[in-house]
Amino acid sequence: MNVLIRRALCAAIASLAAAAAHAAYPEQPVRIVVAFAPGSGTDNVARYYATRLSEELKQPFVVENKPGANGSIAATQVARTQPDGYTLFLGSNSTLSAAPFLFKKLPYEPLKDFTAVARLSDIPSMLVVGADSPIRDFDQFIGKARAEPGRVTWANANTAHLAAGMALTKQAQLDMISVPYKSSPQALTDVIGGQVTAMVVDTSAGTAFVQQGKVRALAVTTARPVAAMPGVPSMSERFPGIDVYSWLGIVGPAGMPDEVVTVVNKAILKINASEDTVRFLRENAGAEPPPSSSPAEFTQFMHAQLEVWRKLLRDANVEPM
Repeated sequence: MNVLIRRALCAAIASLAAAAAHAAYPEQPVRIVVAFAPGSGTDNVARYYATRLSEELKQPFVVENKPGANGSIAATQVARTQPDGYTLFLGSNSTLSAAPFLFKKLPYEPLKDFTAVARLSDIPSMLVVGADSPIRDFDQFIGKARAEPGRVTWANANTAHLAAGMALTKQAQLDMISVPYKSSPQALTDVIGGQVTAMVVDTSAGTAFVQQGKVRALAVTTARPVAAMPGVPSMSERFPGIDVYSWLGIVGPAGMPDEVVTVVNKAILKINASEDTVRFLRENAGAEPPPSSSPAEFTQFMHAQLEVWRKLLRDANVEPM
């Protein structure tokens, strides 16, 4: 009997010690691994949140850039790290929603290998034309595409652009020519110069060009209006069912303690609720804080987004490499 009591006491003490350790989190610097190069729009968002998390949780949150292999280098590194909360990953629709349908051999599984912590922002895309284009609005663009089948060209520089453009092509039953580019700045330069008719570009890359008057935004790809693009209609107003956007969120390795996940989630929810964050996201990324969500709701969102991107890429005739 004494042995059983002693074991029970030891187990209870160990449990309390573990809980106390988690309650003290973070006790050392935390890494946020980013799958994009320094200076990119996504990197800027990561650094903003790192600064704010450092202020909220009284420990340094440090951004570590690991670009390459379409994000799989960074994602795989985090997936194989100890799930103690001291290494986090800035996940996105690219690495956690689209990647399984873009690559035949992916070294990680988005749902199995990661713990959902908190959503950071939703990033719409938009259809733009050069400032000198005679096309003044979305209706005129659709009219031109229908009047000149096979002649209207549209640029895209990543999977999100392609998926959104193909969603419009399918819903509106248009015959247009997709022109892939390696980078958004290169594509936007050709849109401005009139080498291509239009571009579907995410707001993080295109907002500055709109603000500078170099391109004209005709429509956004989300079902709801975008605050950073006042007066610009949603494609879904004319073609219901179009609702395509990129997203960013913090995840960690599978098996992170619930107590640690809760600490980071609550801090991010507080940050997202601030006017400074809303202003930063709109002005620097054309983005919006997502609806407040628990880790469980973020997990459900990740499940749903896998199906969304599976369908988008299938409809865009994208074959895994």
